[in-house]
Amino acid sequence: MGRGVCKYCGSTWKTEKDHVIARSKGGRKTVSACAACNQSKGDKPPMVWLRWLKKNDSYRWNRIVQYNYGRKNPIAKKVQKVRDE
Repeated sequence: MGRGVCKYCGSTWKTEKDHVIARSKGGRKTVSACAACNQSKGDKPPMVWLRWLKKNDSYRWNRIVQYNYGRKNPIAKKVQKVRDE
């Protein structure tokens, strides 16, 4: 792919399709994600991954919070919920 915008952090570098819910767990919906976010997320559900990032990867977590600030999409709502926990 390589031409989209990561729906998690906003990066345009090496984007690829990410299954929001892993295919192995019945997910079908895909979004663009940079290779770093997609690899980090793996097969985790979005909320589990975001909570993990908040505790374990402050760099990526801060990029995601910053990119999603003020947005009104499902991913941004999840980010806001985890940020406020």
